Amino acid sequence: MPTSDNPPLPDTPATFRVGNLIYTKRGLVALFFWLLWFDFCFSIMETVLGPILQFRLKSDLHADSFLYTLLLVTFPSVINFVLNPIISIKSDRHRGPRGRRIPFLLYGSPLVCACLALLGFGNEIASWVQSSFAPGASLNEVTIWTFGILSLVFCVSNMLLGTTFYYLFNDVVPEAHFIKFMAYMRIVGGLAGMIYSWFIYGYSNKWGPLNIDLGLIHYHNEHFWYPKLILIGAALFYTCASTIALLKIKEPEYPPPQPLAEGDGFVDKTCTTIRTIARECFCHKFYVIFFITMMVNWMTYQMGSFMNPMRVDLGMDLTVLGKIGAVTGFVGMILTFAAANYGDRYRPLPMMVFSMILMVAASPISLLFLIPGLAPKTYLYIQIAYSLVGLPIGVVNSMAESPLAMSLLPRDRFGQFSAAMSMLRMITAGILGSMLAGWLMHTLEHHLGSYALRFAFVWNFVFQIITLGCYYWLYREWKRLGGKESFRPPPVGRPSQTVPVSGE
Repeated sequence: MPTSDNPPLPDTPATFRVGNLIYTKRGLVALFFWLLWFDFCFSIMETVLGPILQFRLKSDLHADSFLYTLLLVTFPSVINFVLNPIISIKSDRHRGPRGRRIPFLLYGSPLVCACLALLGFGNEIASWVQSSFAPGASLNEVTIWTFGILSLVFCVSNMLLGTTFYYLFNDVVPEAHFIKFMAYMRIVGGLAGMIYSWFIYGYSNKWGPLNIDLGLIHYHNEHFWYPKLILIGAALFYTCASTIALLKIKEPEYPPPQPLAEGDGFVDKTCTTIRTIARECFCHKFYVIFFITMMVNWMTYQMGSFMNPMRVDLGMDLTVLGKIGAVTGFVGMILTFAAANYGDRYRPLPMMVFSMILMVAASPISLLFLIPGLAPKTYLYIQIAYSLVGLPIGVVNSMAESPLAMSLLPRDRFGQFSAAMSMLRMITAGILGSMLAGWLMHTLEHHLGSYALRFAFVWNFVFQIITLGCYYWLYREWKRLGGKESFRPPPVGRPSQTVPVSGE
């Protein structure tokens, strides 16, 4: 692992540095191992909840599409909008013995996992609430609101992790290894997805008998909700495994942060903080284009919560879909591993433009779901074709997307810029976009019934085309500022002290 006993030295073939941390090759391997293990734990923990909520609320309880979108997308976006900048800026400016990012990740984990485990008892909590406080209300209605509220409580606590998750990588990984590390990170994410798809996904909407006979432990239930085991198991696994990883990672030292807020009272300090962030984050045309691109790109995903219910409505077998996801995930992992050592030859932004061109070209395959009256097996074949064609494109896209912001934004204010990006995405896409998507789906269902769920792919296709245009706009400005040979993030606001980092 890194040492910091001596002043920073120039990079050599045998050493790599970030600020005052100097890594040997062995230390860099150790850093990658613990960061990737942490990413694996985090991926498992975050992946399991989404499909469970989607199946429970939409497929089982038939929640109204507008309310469904409000609970799963709009309200979490509001929470993100409020908390993301607070946590981001606090972590940018926090100074402590464990660094500035790790404390948020380390001490937030138990709270997040308690909320995740609590969701496993959502059905029992809903029954108790209905019988105790709302006996005249429908159990289905109470259950929808119970899961919705519990998921929002989880969302609030998870902001401590999700907000600072990528910031830690940006702080400790040498810049020259961003793409390679992110490629390995995608491999680990693919492994987590493969394990989830093969072993877990098929149980995300399962009710059935559960019989346990283990010595002193005896449990028998003929109508058990299997997602309970998934949620509780994921919570326990993440708490134990991630804590070990975070205790093994060391952050560099940082100089004292510049004052962000000026004034005497809370209102004055808040206003000056907002003005400072706005002045610095929108000080250059390049950053304005970057933010617009991210907002449009995020619009693409606002119909994503309808994909799993659509597959159930088309009669697709969830277990088979899980196996397909595991196989494609494994192949994607192999492709990512093969490409990882070549990724550093390219820059993330050109790779992203290239992958978006391919994605737009391949997306019409998904429009075949609009053909009515086909057999479930035929729709399954369409899903397989779409997955296979999109697999290599997704590999290139994920390799470009993960380090994209790190390569384009100022490193000393990365949390601040990320917070601004998140706020803008939440306002436009997460709040307004999700409400538009929910209203549109609600309206289509009124006329078309469950067939309307298929139009989620039309929404995706339209916004992929717009996103490609925005990325090309950003690419042209990037080229004007030096491109591959000499691009540096444009200067930001007031001069500030920065820690020397690798590659600067």
